[in-house]
Amino acid sequence: MQQIGKYNVIRELGRGATSAVYLAQDPFNARKVAIKLMFFDQHTDPAERETYRSMFLAEAGMAGKIIHPHIVSIYDAVVDKDQSYLVMEYVEGGTLEKFCKPDSLLPPDTIAEIAFKCVRALAFAHMEGVIHRDLKPGNLLYSSGTEIKVADFGASISTKQDGQNVEQVGSPLYMAPELMRGEVATVQSDIYAMGMVMYMLLAGRAPFEASSQDSLVYQILNHEPEPPSRYRQGLSAVLEDIVKTATSKNLSTRYKNWEAFGKDLSDYSRAATKMAAVSATAVKRSEVSDMERFSLAKSLAFFKQFPESELWEVLRISKWRSFPPESVLIKENENGDSFFLLAQGTVRVTRSGKLLNVLGAGDCFGEMSYLSSKSSTRSATVTTVSEAIIIKIPAKDLANASPTCRQRFDRRFLDTLIERLEAANQQLVATT
Repeated sequence: MQQIGKYNVIRELGRGATSAVYLAQDPFNARKVAIKLMFFDQHTDPAERETYRSMFLAEAGMAGKIIHPHIVSIYDAVVDKDQSYLVMEYVEGGTLEKFCKPDSLLPPDTIAEIAFKCVRALAFAHMEGVIHRDLKPGNLLYSSGTEIKVADFGASISTKQDGQNVEQVGSPLYMAPELMRGEVATVQSDIYAMGMVMYMLLAGRAPFEASSQDSLVYQILNHEPEPPSRYRQGLSAVLEDIVKTATSKNLSTRYKNWEAFGKDLSDYSRAATKMAAVSATAVKRSEVSDMERFSLAKSLAFFKQFPESELWEVLRISKWRSFPPESVLIKENENGDSFFLLAQGTVRVTRSGKLLNVLGAGDCFGEMSYLSSKSSTRSATVTTVSEAIIIKIPAKDLANASPTCRQRFDRRFLDTLIERLEAANQQLVATT
């Protein structure tokens, strides 16, 4: 096949019973895309054809609706009598399936961060009323490092729509016990599936051995799996407890929502970083995981009005570093092209040795380098008072960010200027 619609096919990426996926070139946007071409007519059973058609339409209906950096973007959907296909973001690197084998396991901390990004993406989808229903390593696209994207929402259902098809779908190994009993999928059944994905990545094998699907269903309903550490040494008990809670057969002890799941993963990461910091192989603060940075940024008042997709964008363009007390971050009369946000700690602002202000977590400084249309000279010196974590954003990088992200920064800078002017006026009134 050389052409699908306006797209030039490069090669086939994979093929299943209901579709084939092709790598193609988008001639109008000059980018590579993945195209899922459906095979409805290959199914002779009308009911089966209708089921797959409904799943396709459900996924097509998400085009442009759920935009998140860790969810595969759907650019276009075409449904006609000759061809029905989805045009999606192309993620080079394959799926997580290859890391579910004993000889190709990822480090536990990497698995935790991948899981956290998936959890945040699925929390975002759930806010839009979407339950995935088919989470598994094969539907999680991995590029490198901890970069991951949730894909294939064809089996998803919307909690905001009535009268939808609730037929049970998904891969049996990742289906929660309540689904096996014929109950309706909920956010907790997706949480169970994500916990099972973590189990596979940590242990390098399935938690149950079964010779048939009936045997697998029986074990899922009645047996507790061995902990992942039974098959892999050196795993944190905390990380195992997270997997155990996510995959609990009892809904009352399973995570109730994605936020609780993500919080435990974030707490694990912070604890792991503290332990590393006192060891001989201490990690530098600049190497703090995206998971920690996201959780910290989300807690800052500066980013209160930033939606999650733009918060991830901030992490992409920013540099994070820890400084000890009495570190000079900015010197007056020097040129600078970056602005800063204080993530933790306190700093003092001085001019000619005179104290002007003391800033705390969530405050910004040096923003004139971004607001000014020409090279900016620093008007004050900024020095850390305590150990501080500083977020640095070069003005040129923010200028290349998305328009909505820049607008939110502009709004926050304007609010900051107003607050500082009001404080200065009050101080002036108090001294006269």
